[in-house]
Amino acid sequence: MRLILTGTTSLLLLCCQPVTAQEQPQQQQEQQQVSKDFTKTYRAYNAAYTQRNYPRAAELARKVLDLAIEELGADHEKISVLQVNLAHVLIIIDKIEEAEPILLKAKADLIKRFGPDEMDLITVHEDHAKIYASRKELEKARQELNKIISIITRKFSDKDPAIADILIQQATLDIADKKLDEGEAVYRQALAIYVENFGQDSIRSADVISFIGDINLARKDYEKAEEDYTEALRIYKDNLLEDDPVVLANHSRLAKLYVALRDDKFIPHADKVIKHTPDKDGAALPLFVMRPKYPVFKDGVRPIGWALVEFTVTTDGRVLDPTIIESKPGKIFDKVSLDVAPTWRFKPKVVEGERVNQERTRVRLVYAKDNIEVYFGELKL
Repeated sequence: MRLILTGTTSLLLLCCQPVTAQEQPQQQQEQQQVSKDFTKTYRAYNAAYTQRNYPRAAELARKVLDLAIEELGADHEKISVLQVNLAHVLIIIDKIEEAEPILLKAKADLIKRFGPDEMDLITVHEDHAKIYASRKELEKARQELNKIISIITRKFSDKDPAIADILIQQATLDIADKKLDEGEAVYRQALAIYVENFGQDSIRSADVISFIGDINLARKDYEKAEEDYTEALRIYKDNLLEDDPVVLANHSRLAKLYVALRDDKFIPHADKVIKHTPDKDGAALPLFVMRPKYPVFKDGVRPIGWALVEFTVTTDGRVLDPTIIESKPGKIFDKVSLDVAPTWRFKPKVVEGERVNQERTRVRLVYAKDNIEVYFGELKL
């Protein structure tokens, strides 16, 4: 949410807006207070923010604030708005301690000048909630988010979509606090608002359905998680292209769910993700690795040991020609290891922007009774 910048831009770029004869004297006075250097710097800041070059945006936001204080005076009503901008980008680049005093000063000034229902305070409360959350002060973070809900409710209604956006942040706090039931209840409040405003098959509704699926996955209620992820994916596919990051993220969710269930249904979802994974130079990396079925002796005993598997990772992330290089004891783990290896999926190796086969890739499977540990990398005998 970046509501704060709209008001700032309208001040700084005043000379670009059409005005009436009555407005001209007042705006000419404002123009005289704002230098070209000031306006150019703000435009550069806004461009850096839009491009997500946040370190540069922070540098420029600080310069804009310094120029504003020099040209408009430290007590000008727009100084607090520019302080919020600076604090906001400092929080994004994780300079929390530096951001907080700037944010607190701006908050106090905005409340004093405009009252607690000022719309610019939405960004302030949201950023302060992030600061509290970073310190694990979750109740204080909730209080900041509740203040946003109060502002939006009084200005608009308790069914405004912006309230659902804040509810999602509150649910995230509940989940961080391991309050899954409370988190789900808040997600469902947000979902009801999105459905009322945008419909059941909107992308925003699908987002919340996926979040609820995450909760069910955390509960190990795999059946409900599968239903949620499948429904969300249906909505995404109706609204977005197949290579959209949101669609791929949901394919990844389903793939991980099926891997946990040891269900081969993960494969088409995994292949979709790999097909559209950006080709960044580097070695092959494991993405979706199903563990073998643990062998059990007739007397119920689970043997302990390991198997070293070698194979080629193809350009589509599949495993080709897996073989056992060594295993102990005997060949107890050979069959179960080779049975599962062809299902594994990797991010392919990329050299100078091109996918290539990666030969002699090794995975060591360590069978330890209660668990099967999987190790990747340069594995020697």
